[in-house]
Amino acid sequence: MAKWSALIVVMLMVVTVMVVTAESDKATGFIRCFRKCYETEVCEDNDGNCFERCKIKCGGPNPPHGPGGPLSPPHSF
Repeated sequence: MAKWSALIVVMLMVVTVMVVTAESDKATGFIRCFRKCYETEVCEDNDGNCFERCKIKCGGPNPPHGPGGPLSPPHSF
C-alpha cells in the first residue's frame, strides 16, 4: 500500500511541474515578444503609444471590464 501511495505522490508532482512549466512558457512568450517589439519600434522612454502598440501586437494583458464592458466616466452634477 505504501508503494502505491508513493507512486501517486510522485505522479501528482510530475503533473504539477508540467502545468507550472506550461503556464510559465505563456508568460515568457508575451514578455519576449514585447521586448522584441519595443526594441524594433525604437520607442522613446516616454512614448505611451509605442507601449500600447507593442502590448496589443503581442496579445498583452487587458484589464478586466466585467460583463458590461468598460465603465463610462462619472458625471458631474
